[in-house]
Amino acid sequence: MFNISDTISRLADRQACGILIKKPSNIFYITGFSGEGYIYITRKGEIILYADGRYSERASKECFGHVKIIGIKEIYKDIAADILKRNAAAGFADAKGGHAVSDTVMFESDYITCDEYACFKEEFKSKIKLVPARDSLSKIRSIKDERELNYILEAVSIAEKSMLGALANLKEKVCTEKDLALTYKKNLIERFSKESFETIALSGRNSSLPHGAPSDKKIGRKNVLLCDFGAERNGYKSDETFTVHLGNPDGRFLDVYDTVYSAQQKAISKIKPGVKFGSLDKIARDYIEKRGYGKYFTHSLGHGAGLDIHEYPYISRKNGDTVKEGMVFTVEPGVYIEGEFGVRIEDMCYVEKDGAKVITNIKKNKWGIEDLI
Repeated sequence: MFNISDTISRLADRQACGILIKKPSNIFYITGFSGEGYIYITRKGEIILYADGRYSERASKECFGHVKIIGIKEIYKDIAADILKRNAAAGFADAKGGHAVSDTVMFESDYITCDEYACFKEEFKSKIKLVPARDSLSKIRSIKDERELNYILEAVSIAEKSMLGALANLKEKVCTEKDLALTYKKNLIERFSKESFETIALSGRNSSLPHGAPSDKKIGRKNVLLCDFGAERNGYKSDETFTVHLGNPDGRFLDVYDTVYSAQQKAISKIKPGVKFGSLDKIARDYIEKRGYGKYFTHSLGHGAGLDIHEYPYISRKNGDTVKEGMVFTVEPGVYIEGEFGVRIEDMCYVEKDGAKVITNIKKNKWGIEDLI
């Protein structure tokens, strides 16, 4: 649940009177509103939702009780006018204990476009200075409470049941990559859910494409099959990948599979509060390098997941931040050998005080499709 005190603290640190937000997942997280609009959070803790006539009734039904809803007709003009009015009436203690008015408003620089920025700047008429908020909200959102974790667990369960059902059909008849992905989508709909991202189902040589799209290629009975899939529950998303072999694999596949699985397990075993994300990436990357496949591991180790399928934290060698209790993120090493095959193994982890709890359930210590179903 949104902790407004963290946001107020960040506003005070930047000497800002408020923060302007447009990203839908942030608006939903803070207000409960699932439509389009903007929200403004003041340094005094007010939360204002600006919505036009298309969404006013919906907003009144969805928003949490403490959110003030203001209808707008001209987006930039009406929002700027309201913020200027609130800022003039606010006032904060200055360094000498007197009354001061901040002229700074933070904004979601990673989501508000250049055109939107220019329009707001024009309406503020130099009375307000807009400064980038950067990752102010993403780090707050990275800590999941019990309610959020339960939604993610529900999404995991829905995704796994839907995918295993699709794979059961594969055992009975030959189908294409697109067929498998479509069956999975239908299974999600039957469970009142939807994809958290475009499903990946790749076989044979196609599996060497880390983010390839399902094709009309038939899934052979003696081929590698890589599936990356997720579902959604109340806006919260899951993400999981398994790789199986539908026949009798050769020694090269077995060696690659063991390399990727072992690298993943080594990294997961080291997850605990205080550990640097960069060191987790290094553990997996160094092991894959040692086994001779370093050049084929072409992406970072993982990413956070929640209301967005890719959100903070990013488990990358470039990230010097540390793991915190309550975070949910993926661990997904992969080896992709062009012209041959690819192997990726991905699980979601929830950080507890003493380590990581894997919250995806499909076992990946074996490579056979019969081990999944």
